[in-house]
Amino acid sequence: MPAKKILIVEDDQMLCTIFDMFVKEIGLEITGTVNSGEAAIKSCKKNLPDIILMDIHLDGNVNGIEAAKYICDRYFIPIIYISGNADIATVKSAILKNTYGFLTKPITREKLDIYIEFALIKHKLLHSK
Repeated sequence: MPAKKILIVEDDQMLCTIFDMFVKEIGLEITGTVNSGEAAIKSCKKNLPDIILMDIHLDGNVNGIEAAKYICDRYFIPIIYISGNADIATVKSAILKNTYGFLTKPITREKLDIYIEFALIKHKLLHSK
């Protein structure tokens, strides 16, 4: 069975490197690592990942939540948000039909593995009907 594909959307280069290492250890294929909402949308159109790891605060004019709303309207891709900010307003604004988790930084490989596995299984169950 081919590896599941993930798009990493994060504007901190050091965190991108860490997430890249984590998802490779988990056994996922990375379709891209981008630093803006605009780039996330373009990457989804081109590569159609199985799951997205999406930071909320990004470079550019489109934040992670806005990019996720656009992606949600066009594709059935589960999104796991990552953020250094977990205030209730941010969390509430991130709730969309394709939101499958919200992780706060710092993130461990074990926690990321659990969230990704859970999201992929839940997404498969919800869309296999």
